[in-house]
Amino acid sequence: MDSMDSIPAEERAEILARRLERSERALRDAEAALEDRMKALYRANQDLERRETDLAQKLEIESALLLGALSNTRMATAYGERERGFSVSGGAGAILGMPTGEEATLEKLVAALHPLDRDRIMREGMQFFASRETGVAHTYEHRIIRQDTGETRWLKWSIKREPSVGERPSHIVAMVRDITEERGNERRVRALQLRAERRVRELARLQVELAAAKTQAEDALSIRNRFISEMAHAIRTPLAALSGGIELLRSQVSGDGQKDLAVAREATEQLGELASRIIEEAAADADDATDALAAATRLPEQAPATAIPERPRVLVAEDTESNRYVLERLLDDLGCEVSSVENGAAAVEAVKREAFDLVVMDVMMPIMNGEQATQAIRLLPGPAARTPIIGATAHSLQSERERLLAAGMTACLAKPVRRDALETAIRTALISGGGAGRSEARFDQELFSRAFNDLPSAYRERMRDAAKTDITKYAGEVLAAVDAADTAALSKAAHSLTGVALNIGAIGIVEELATYREKDGSDAPSIEPFREAVAACLLAIDDLFDELVRAD
Repeated sequence: MDSMDSIPAEERAEILARRLERSERALRDAEAALEDRMKALYRANQDLERRETDLAQKLEIESALLLGALSNTRMATAYGERERGFSVSGGAGAILGMPTGEEATLEKLVAALHPLDRDRIMREGMQFFASRETGVAHTYEHRIIRQDTGETRWLKWSIKREPSVGERPSHIVAMVRDITEERGNERRVRALQLRAERRVRELARLQVELAAAKTQAEDALSIRNRFISEMAHAIRTPLAALSGGIELLRSQVSGDGQKDLAVAREATEQLGELASRIIEEAAADADDATDALAAATRLPEQAPATAIPERPRVLVAEDTESNRYVLERLLDDLGCEVSSVENGAAAVEAVKREAFDLVVMDVMMPIMNGEQATQAIRLLPGPAARTPIIGATAHSLQSERERLLAAGMTACLAKPVRRDALETAIRTALISGGGAGRSEARFDQELFSRAFNDLPSAYRERMRDAAKTDITKYAGEVLAAVDAADTAALSKAAHSLTGVALNIGAIGIVEELATYREKDGSDAPSIEPFREAVAACLLAIDDLFDELVRAD
């Protein structure tokens, strides 16, 4: 191509103009394409933002549902790292009884720990971080006090410490849930199991006694029937000879002798009729006795406990002289009439001979220990088998207490036996008629706390002791009125007991008493729930006093 310099100026200008036009057109096309691309990118960004918003909303809704589910099921989760600290899910607030919207923190969880569990949980927490194996879930149980109601609740934790992996640091994951109802159900099931096991053993023992009694009665009836048969033969044989001889004499006697013979004959006939009647009635009695054998050896029904005696007769079984002396003095101060023996075998013999309202039984004794003596007493016939037995043991293991209760003890006290604990155990045993109430006492804890904390501190323990005394007294009057079917006495005792119970917030007693009185006109209403409520109340008063009053 020739150089542009060789082209005339006019043509060169025209060429340059065409080139410029093409460049401008290409620039305009490029700008239009860029604008279209920018619009498409803008629309894509808007669509992406919309999708992100929808996803965030879905995540928020699902998180809220998850937190709500955790709250409704009384569950919560926790997560923690060394540098970032701990975070707790919203469900913990519901567990702790915190106001809606208030954030739950680890510090608030620690603050809610029950005083009886705080030291243990803090110590176990330090051990967890110092020495527990990583990657393994560890469980802990403890009590808390809710912020809103002051109610004591049980929590169960499952905590796992995960080691650092790559860029992710070592961290803690945990789940906590409220197990108060589960523990209550487990205790009730265990109590029912123990009661059922004891009842099964009692029924087995009674069945053995029933079989032995039936065999003995059958043997006695067999001997009696044989005796009746032999006596009938012995009586009727000479009577038959006498009657036959008189008939033979009729043909040989004449005149006045016939009259004398007629008198003898009539007397013989009367004697024969009388002997026959005696023999037949004896045989009929034997048949009746056979029919009544099952009823005579039927399983005995448990006699309901009556009113509390004013001066209970108490048997102390204790091999150590000093301990025996202390128990005798304590019981004497509590208004009991006391007898003492030195071992379990002597205790069994004493219960066989005499009627006691209560037995205080040492667990470790020579010849026969307290557990063996209790089992032997429970196998005695009649009311003696139902004598309340309070065990005294040097051990405080729950497993041993459960074993002793399963053996038939009404209650179990740890040595050294305190006067107030002994008094409460005696009141409970006498109220419950030998089976201490296993149900939980129902109290208005705020009313209980106010009833004592409003008093000067010097008078609080007196008020507690007076409340236990009055509850025992008026509950005994209620039971006595029920036994006597005395409506007026029941109304008076119920009024007095309700006043005392409401003063300290013992609503369980009031509710069960009201329930019984509402059903009093129906068929055979049961007083047992009231009896159990009173026993549970007496057992719980000291614990509540220590927790809500002394700790205040």
